[in-house]
Amino acid sequence: MRLLSLLTLTLCVSNLVSTPLALTQELPYPANSTFFTGEPPILVGVETPDDLVGWRLPHYYFTVNVPASSPESLGKVTIAPEVSGFAITFDLSKTQAFQGTKKEKGQAITLQSVTQDPKTQMITIAFTPPISPGTTFTIDLRAYNNPPEGTYLFQVQGFPAGDNPIGLDLGVGRLSFDQVF
Repeated sequence: MRLLSLLTLTLCVSNLVSTPLALTQELPYPANSTFFTGEPPILVGVETPDDLVGWRLPHYYFTVNVPASSPESLGKVTIAPEVSGFAITFDLSKTQAFQGTKKEKGQAITLQSVTQDPKTQMITIAFTPPISPGTTFTIDLRAYNNPPEGTYLFQVQGFPAGDNPIGLDLGVGRLSFDQVF
């Protein structure tokens, strides 16, 4: 009986070793991709002090925290407005970033580039140098005008610094605009 158990165990182990299909499957991303590991950045909040419909040159503040325990720095952020009946137009040349929050502004952060995809309206903000772990920072986007009344959603993703970064959803921001009566 003991010999039979030992033989069964040997066959099971040899079967596992000889069929490494699960171990050799390709990952969905290239092997040289950069991922966030450990505690990832999070979207702390999105707000505007200028919430009236049609307000000219409003500020939209996106605050992100890169935890001190995160092993990776943050290389870029994308902000994707919800596709709806109205596209908010931004003056990307006025985009700024700074350490801290809207209420407690700190040192300015250097932006490497700010671009917008004309099809998807996604805005990409790249930082130079990347945002270090242990930093809370805010991106100040400027629209030309506030949109019509309603609630607008923005999907925010973060990308680690490094080669072939893979984005991580940081959260969804919401801004509501009201009509003055």
